Amino acid sequence: MELSLSRRCFLAFPLLVRAQTSGIRIGCQANAWPLKQGDFNQLLDALRQMKALDYSGFECNIRFVQGQFDRAADARRSIEQTAVRFIGAHMSTKQARPDVFPKMIEGVASLGAEAIVMSSAPVSVSAVPAKAAEIEALARTCRRAGLRLAYHNHNPEFANHNAEIEALARHTDPDLVDFMMDCGHGYLGGGNPAEFMTKHSRRIFGCHLKTYRGTEQVPLGQGDFDFQALAAAVRETKWSGWLITEEGGGPKPGDTQAVGPDRRHIRKLFGV
Repeated sequence: MELSLSRRCFLAFPLLVRAQTSGIRIGCQANAWPLKQGDFNQLLDALRQMKALDYSGFECNIRFVQGQFDRAADARRSIEQTAVRFIGAHMSTKQARPDVFPKMIEGVASLGAEAIVMSSAPVSVSAVPAKAAEIEALARTCRRAGLRLAYHNHNPEFANHNAEIEALARHTDPDLVDFMMDCGHGYLGGGNPAEFMTKHSRRIFGCHLKTYRGTEQVPLGQGDFDFQALAAAVRETKWSGWLITEEGGGPKPGDTQAVGPDRRHIRKLFGV
């Protein structure tokens, strides 16, 4: 009996180690659903669909939760009942006016989010220090509310061999500013997201995954580029964080039907 028990424990040990050491979590951007601003029940329904597809977290634009700030306790309970973690609310620096930003951050924090996902317009490399200072100031406000700030890039910030995003990493405090690396934008900009992962894995809060065939977004694994190099960099660096599929993200919603295939492709490519 003792030998049999020991053998079972030995055979289970690799699975236990993998479960304990793998900190990668899989999320979904709510852009895949045609959500209406102010329709919180519609967002909750999308979260339940995400859960059924084996996603453990969600990200959404701040406008889809902003209407819940005055009833945050009830709204947070409703989110928690879906068992899908609130990764973060996405907004831009243009929205972060000093007269409203602290209250917005408090509202997002009260809903149980982990981070503010912040984007900004691309600038020349010479203008990066000023941009970095603005982002750091916003990050301090986030920290006071218990949130992290994760900077989200667009295509131009990865142009010219990752020039602007690398400059932004140099000019921001690693203790204040993380990155939500949009890998699809990075490749579209002509950059190298895997290289950025290798250099800055400790600062990468999460990665957005999306791909295109020409100019049309398609499910993961069906586009002109894939993420094998990123997966290799993740393994090499032992990175842990959020891998987030993002269908859509522009003025039109994404393809809701692609969210399931995306999850299967992430499992195949990253092993999680």
